[in-house]
Amino acid sequence: HTNPLFSLDNAFSIKEVNDWIIKIEKNLNKGKNKINNNDFLVAELKIDGNALALKYEHGVLTNAATRGNGEEGEEITNNVKMINSVPLKLRINNPPELLEIRGEAFISKNSFNLINKYRESKNEQLFANPRNACAGSLRQLDPNIVRNRNLDFFAYQVHFPKTSKINNFYNSQWKRLEFLKVCGFKINLNSRLISNISELEEYYNFWEKERTKINFETDGIVLKINDMDKQKILGHTQKAPRWAIALKFPAEEVSTRIKDLSFQVGRSGAITPVANFEEVQLAGTKVSRATLHNIERFEYLDIHVLDTIV
Repeated sequence: HTNPLFSLDNAFSIKEVNDWIIKIEKNLNKGKNKINNNDFLVAELKIDGNALALKYEHGVLTNAATRGNGEEGEEITNNVKMINSVPLKLRINNPPELLEIRGEAFISKNSFNLINKYRESKNEQLFANPRNACAGSLRQLDPNIVRNRNLDFFAYQVHFPKTSKINNFYNSQWKRLEFLKVCGFKINLNSRLISNISELEEYYNFWEKERTKINFETDGIVLKINDMDKQKILGHTQKAPRWAIALKFPAEEVSTRIKDLSFQVGRSGAITPVANFEEVQLAGTKVSRATLHNIERFEYLDIHVLDTIV
């Protein structure tokens, strides 16, 4: 990757995000870069898929790669060309010599269900969840498999050549999302400009409840400093950018009923209690059994057949 493709640091509460903002303000104020609270952050849904880096030379897709270790990924150009929402040629006049587009490949819930129905009809092993199905599809040797599985793609970032004047015009994350849309990419239309914590809380609480109603898996929201100059000042650690953070939704919970209890014997002779229960869908995966760690936990919970569990 010309520009590193980092993963994000995680937060699990609004308070943790507030602490992150305070830290950012301190770092920026050291350099006398005042924060304009209007449209300070961009909030985007965190797509539960696979990060991709796309290179366009003179507007034509020439290379596509997985995240890999952040510096170097696996080259999968021919497979990515089979994703309908990845334009082979950008829909703009006079594109820059080189553009790097970042985004998330994913399989929609509807497509995932159709794939598993087809695999079931062929007596093939079902995919556990859309994310795993997407990752496996991107690494197939036959690009037609990618086409048939109907992968999708949301773009969320673009890197222009450092010397290009275009950087000065598209000087915010929000403007860059608009640029990606003009180029022919799908962007997540649920993104929003955020000016304060109460707006952030409202956005987060809304999508925590509504996420089950949309046609793709999301496990949180991504927050980015809107101003590109401030992003550059903040930079990154060895693993993640300082100007962005992922705020995860609480773990999904479902209830079900125990059908029977059993014990498994490990290679060392250790005996572990196991609960087998009515199959449930949880975070995109079908679950029907769980180990119970040890006999003390088993006794403490006073577990019986036909108990309802969470």
